[in-house]
Amino acid sequence: MATLGVVAVVLGLVMILVEAHAPTAGVLSGLAALLIGAGVAMLFVAGGVGNVVAVPVAIGIAGVGLAGAAVLGRTAITARRAPVRGGTKGLVGHEATVRSWTGDSGQVHTDGGLWHARIEFGYPQAPTPSAGESVVVESVRGLTLGVRRREPWELP
Repeated sequence: MATLGVVAVVLGLVMILVEAHAPTAGVLSGLAALLIGAGVAMLFVAGGVGNVVAVPVAIGIAGVGLAGAAVLGRTAITARRAPVRGGTKGLVGHEATVRSWTGDSGQVHTDGGLWHARIEFGYPQAPTPSAGESVVVESVRGLTLGVRRREPWELP
């Protein structure tokens, strides 16, 4: 019985390693946890040498599980507090270069893409942005960027 328990624990650990490298959506990890639990139970039932092996294995697995949960929890909390760095909301605050402008709308180039843009604020009625001028993205509405003139302190 002790030999079967040790085999079950080792097979469960191997299944966890396979899960780390194969996308099985947690199926192997669930089976591995059941197999390790059954193996540790068999080692306890066997008594004698089984108890000497089962206790350190159970403590080790519990320690690794708690450490993994702590790391994943900390990572999740950190990710929730981080600002958005991608997608359209990630464009807010970026520099854009005016390609063409007519009236109150035009085209700007930012982050490798050409976008439709409208004046958000920062331009009086008469002077509109000219081609090559640097503007700042203030908002994103669908596929249209709201831009404004750079402040003097923002110039490089």
